[in-house]
Amino acid sequence: MNHLLTAIASIVLAAAPVHVRQATPPALPSATATIEELAQIRAQMFAVREVLSQTDIPSEDLPKAKAELARLIEKMRRFSAQQTLATARVPVDPKLIELSGSVTPRQAGTLPGVAPRGGSFTFIYHFAQMVESDLAARGSDTTVGVDATLSMFTISGPQWQVEEAKAALKDALPAYLQRIQDLEAIDASGRADQRERRERELFNQIQRSTVNIDWEGGTLGALVETVRSSMVCNVVLAEPSVSALEIPALSVKLVAPDVFFRSLQAIPLNNDRRLTVSVIAPEAKVGDGKPATAAETLPVIVIAEKFQANPTNQPALTEQRIFDLSDRPEFDAAGIKKLIEAIDFAMQANGTAEQMKIRFHEPSRLLFAKGPFDSISLFDEVVNTFLDKK
Repeated sequence: MNHLLTAIASIVLAAAPVHVRQATPPALPSATATIEELAQIRAQMFAVREVLSQTDIPSEDLPKAKAELARLIEKMRRFSAQQTLATARVPVDPKLIELSGSVTPRQAGTLPGVAPRGGSFTFIYHFAQMVESDLAARGSDTTVGVDATLSMFTISGPQWQVEEAKAALKDALPAYLQRIQDLEAIDASGRADQRERRERELFNQIQRSTVNIDWEGGTLGALVETVRSSMVCNVVLAEPSVSALEIPALSVKLVAPDVFFRSLQAIPLNNDRRLTVSVIAPEAKVGDGKPATAAETLPVIVIAEKFQANPTNQPALTEQRIFDLSDRPEFDAAGIKKLIEAIDFAMQANGTAEQMKIRFHEPSRLLFAKGPFDSISLFDEVVNTFLDKK
């Protein structure tokens, strides 16, 4: 029997948080001596019930444990006046009201298995349920709720436990508010880090999709390769001779590739030579009419040398061409119109549309063209392509 009572006493001392806290800071500094005594009796009863719930308790010790529990129950009955059911309303601290709606309650550590009993799940509800859960762990039967206005805590249970809950609400609040403030600081720091990371990623993405170069001068071919080495772009040189053109020194930052290469048209090259740049944009999607996105396709940048009608120290080289379409009855008015439009498009892309002269004589059905040698060659290709189709 002695060893059973000793075991019960040791469990009671370990399981009585109110009594132990009196040695350091009191668990409920505002509670009366009566409430402290009742809390201690409740802790002792809880400890004895734990012993009785053990399956390996010796049979000869079982009556003694039951007798100890009966003694404690009887001792608790002497406080019948404090056992009557009561309800209390406690104002919610203004600081807690102010916090509600800022940081989400789950960041304060939502209690497992706890759900709000109506209303929005704010810090007020979270704090009330946290205190209720802590009291339940001590064996309390009180419920701690929040009224519809979110301005009052409602406490129900035995009178002395209601007083205990009121003290618990007061004592737990400072640490709870500090915890939320710490979480707000961590959350704000995390948001700042995320914003900085997004801005850095956006800047890196812009850098990868734009031209950033300090060019010391050299051939156009070398310039194109330098740009290609730092980003993805489609650049086509219309003729091999264009690659050898000398491009003077330049420096640009964060310039779109099509804008960069178009800007080369404004730079006079050696012997008053100039470039012409065409950008072929993505075609519209079939069905929705919207242009393809950059993730689907990129434009093609075509660079050619601009034809000069009278380049310095160079005679103008022109040629003419005549196509007899009299034996091709399939070239009606609509067919001739399409052919001339295709030729004009090709000359525009070649930069020599102004130097080309194209005429169609309807009575004789002769197609006449005159212009620079390379443009005439292009004219031949377009016409022969149409003839092959027909």
